[in-house]
Parts: sequence; C-alpha cells; structure tokens
Amino acid sequence: MENYWQQAWIAWEWGKAILATLMLTGLGVTAVVGTAYAFFKFLGEKWISQKFAERLEAYKAEQTRELERLRHKINGVFDRTKRLHDKEFEVLPDIWAKIVDARDWAGSYMAVFKQYADVGSMNDSDLDEYLATTRFSEGQKRDIRNASNRQNAYVRYFERYRHADAMDKLREASVSLSKHGIFVVPEVREDMKALIDLIHSAIVEHQINDEHNVHPRMREAADKLKAEGEPLFRKIEHAVIDRLWESTTAEV
Repeated sequence: MENYWQQAWIAWEWGKAILATLMLTGLGVTAVVGTAYAFFKFLGEKWISQKFAERLEAYKAEQTRELERLRHKINGVFDRTKRLHDKEFEVLPDIWAKIVDARDWAGSYMAVFKQYADVGSMNDSDLDEYLATTRFSEGQKRDIRNASNRQNAYVRYFERYRHADAMDKLREASVSLSKHGIFVVPEVREDMKALIDLIHSAIVEHQINDEHNVHPRMREAADKLKAEGEPLFRKIEHAVIDRLWESTTAEV
C-alpha cells in the first residue's frame, strides 16, 4: 500500500508539472482539464492493469503450489494403496492355502471310517519290517510288539500322530493369519479366524473322545463345524476369489 501512495504522489507531481506547462502554452481551461483527465485516466488504467497482473501471477503461483501439494498427497495415497494391494496379493493365497490344509487334515483326523494297516495279523518279522517304515519312536514300536492287542496299540499311536499333524496344520494357518492378517480386509480376516476356531474346537473334542474312550462320544463341536464351518469355508473361498480377481474385472 505504501508503494501505491509513492507511485500516486510521483504521478501527481508529474501531472502538476504537465498542467503548468499546458497552461503556459495558452490552452484553454477546457483543453487543459481534458488533457489532465486523459492523462490521469491513462495512469489509472495502467496502475489497475499492473495490479491485476500482479494479483493474477500471485494467484497462479498459489494455485500451482496447491496443485503440487494435492499431487504429492494423491501420489502418496496411491503408492500406499498399491503397496497394500501388492502385499495382500502376496499373503492372501498363502493364508488361504494353509486354511485349506488345516481343514483337510482335520477332516482326515476326525473321519468316521478310516483304514489302518492290519498289524494284528502280521508275524513278528513282518511287523518289525512294517514298523521300520513308520514315524513311531522305538519305545512306541516296542509297546506295539509287546501289546496283547497289537492292533489297538498301533491305532492308538497312529491316531496320536494324526492329531499332531492336524494341530500342526491348524497352527500354521493360525500363525500365518496372525502375522499377515493386517493385509487382509477385516471381514475376511474375522471369518478366517472364526473358521480356525471352529476347526480347533472340533479337533480337541475328537482327541478327548479318543484318548478317554468317551461313550457316548461328544459331538457338539463336530456338529457345529459341520453346520457353520462348511458355509463359512465357502464364504471365505468366494471372498478370496473376489479379492484376487477384482482388479481384472473392475470397470475403469
């Protein structure tokens, strides 16, 4: 503002000098006034144009800075979103595969009808040869050889290994979900956790039935897994497919 008044004062001093000169030339008052009006109109328009140009440049600079800020923010959001989606694509198939394994191994462990080697009908030589191919410890092999009912002893140890295998697969799925679940959408993550919990309860129930020879056998957890687990498994499967294939079917 101070600069404006300085410029106006300079223009006024120049204007007075010009008017004085015009008066000395003998021009009439009307001519002098007209000339003065034209002069100050010219100065005013020039000043307005200059101020408009300055304001316009300032506005352009401000808009450029704002656009740059928005561009940086959008790029940051896009970069984080891409990284998140890339990580989801990496971990989601792995978590899903481990859940499928856990479900299948649990199903094998809890199956009603199972097949076992007929160790009860083997002679000592055949039994030793067969037991050498198993994972049983030497103590377990010795217990089977010395058991009055070799078949029952074999089945008991065999089922313990099946239980351990099923729990290992379930643990792998649970650990994978715990580690990488933050990259899975919340709804799918919660469904996965719910399914893992259902499978775990059913495995524990089945193990108690076997180890303690429970009669009648407990069925609550197994029935719940069948009633709720299968629909939940299919729901998760469809959700995983949708997440993995979403980018190929989304309209642009």
